[in-house]
Amino acid sequence: MRLAPLLALALLAGCVQPPPEEPAPAQAEAGVVIDASRPDTAFTRVATGPAAGPDLDATLDAPPRLVAGEWWRLRFDSGLNGEHVDVVRVVAEVTPEGYVIGMPHEGWYKEVISYHSPALGDVGFDLSYATHNQVFQPVKFPLVAGSTWDTVFATMPYRGEVTEVDGLRATVVLTPTNDPSPMDPLFALFGFEAAPITLVYDASLHEVARFESPIGVYEVVEHGYGFEGWVTIPRGEHTAIDYGQLGPTNPGELPMREIQVEGGFNRLTLMQAVFPLAPGVYRARTVAPDGTEFVTESTGTPTLQFFEASDPDGTWVGEDIVAGVAAVYRMGIAYHQYDILLPQGTKRSDHSHEVIR
Repeated sequence: MRLAPLLALALLAGCVQPPPEEPAPAQAEAGVVIDASRPDTAFTRVATGPAAGPDLDATLDAPPRLVAGEWWRLRFDSGLNGEHVDVVRVVAEVTPEGYVIGMPHEGWYKEVISYHSPALGDVGFDLSYATHNQVFQPVKFPLVAGSTWDTVFATMPYRGEVTEVDGLRATVVLTPTNDPSPMDPLFALFGFEAAPITLVYDASLHEVARFESPIGVYEVVEHGYGFEGWVTIPRGEHTAIDYGQLGPTNPGELPMREIQVEGGFNRLTLMQAVFPLAPGVYRARTVAPDGTEFVTESTGTPTLQFFEASDPDGTWVGEDIVAGVAAVYRMGIAYHQYDILLPQGTKRSDHSHEVIR
């Protein structure tokens, strides 16, 4: 069911410090176990290394050449949940297939996984990456005014076009190309109506400097090199849970869903949303294979929550109770999570999970 496009669009210097000592492995338990020695999650304490000036060798003619330790600080202004937050992205590794990008261990922010942009995990040399298990190409080089290409973002087909070029910056407008559907009014209830995306690629930053959708904006506020410390990787992202349903007009329970998650994943970020269309009492409940329950409740106001689950492979159960009328949506993105220490390149598991990739 085509239910995740623009919800996922909403939203995403300090001096070099010695990398934190490796904490003792946490004991495996149900849910997410945070070791007491894990660094604080305050973003302002992230050791990002020295700020970088413009790269005079970069152009709009070809993809940039990223290096391990290169980082960006992004500022999110989300109209979806009203959050204003900074998130740091770091190139943790360069492989023959592309780049591996994560977040500082002490700056891990699980919500970004559900936003689908910026790219995390596996990223191609051309800056393409997967959203909802399909390749998304935010830019296509060379970036020349008037050039176009087709791509897919979170199951929604788009036509990209370079509308303006100004020095090392190119403005791209991504326009939905799907035909109008009788289901569009229902999708609009979720905030999923088709609408253009505008982004600005800056060759001097080697990245999309600004990404703007109808329900959120993020922009790069700082760029640099030489990150030192542990970087947490959400690799091999796979959208394993993705469905929504409209609740009954009379109090009742919506059909229960069972979904199989498989792939050897060790982490899943779950997003649950309840969009009431009338006063009432609403409850979305998702049960992980190990029995852990994730519950989102509302008494009449839109409610959005994010959760994390460990070892997600197995049978998930979704159950919703709607006393009134409401749209309920849930999305679960599974991935292989592990850490890379920069600049050494040492790898370790996170929270006792085996490093799978």
